[in-house]
Formats: sequence, structure tokens, C-alpha cells
Amino acid sequence: MVGNDKLVLLYGLTEDEINVFKMSNLNYKNITEEIADMKIKEIISGENKVCAKRKLPQEKVILFNNFSDNELDKIIKLIRATIGKSPVLAVVTETSSNWTFSYLVEHLLEEREWYKNMEKGRNKSE
Repeated sequence: MVGNDKLVLLYGLTEDEINVFKMSNLNYKNITEEIADMKIKEIISGENKVCAKRKLPQEKVILFNNFSDNELDKIIKLIRATIGKSPVLAVVTETSSNWTFSYLVEHLLEEREWYKNMEKGRNKSE
């Protein structure tokens, strides 16, 4: 969690999917490849540093800053009902706030792959 602002960071969503956040009156920021090398805390604080364009994976990523567990439950239900199960969902932490967006996405995708492999291994042993 960075600062007191409730903010949803979006990457890779379509305009229709972004409209879900607009219509829900959630404060959000759409991440582009031009700011992908900024630290998460810089993006949340509203800094506008344009970096070299960083090629990111074709993934949908949704990051949550400063939401309660109850609020997250409601927002995630909305996401599942309107966008589906494909986005990578994560909460900004003190540690991840110091990472660049591109690094965090890489880390989250590696983590997702690790969990998938663990699940496959568990299913094989049953």
C-alpha cells in the first residue's frame, strides 16, 4: 500500500473492460508501455516520467492500492463477472511499490507459472 489513495492500476485491458472501472466510480490509472519502467509508487503518486518504451507481455494486469479486504472482495467479484478470470490480480505492497511496473509484471507472471506447475505436480501425484 502506498499513500492513502485508493487506486487501481490497469494494464492490457480493452476499452470496454476499462469502462467497468469508469462506471464503478473506481479511481484508476491505465498503465502504458511508456511508463512501465517507473516505480509503482511513482505511478501511484502521479509522477509523469516518460521512459523508454518497454515491451510488456500481452497480459491483463490489475493492481490494487489501499483497498480493504472487503472492498477487494467486491471489486474482484465485479472483475470476475465482467472481465473474467484471465487478469493477473495483485495488491501493491511496501516491497512491490519500489519495483518498476515491468519488473512487477514479470515477477507476477513467474509466480503464476510456478503455482500452475505446483498444481500440475499435485494432480499427477493424486
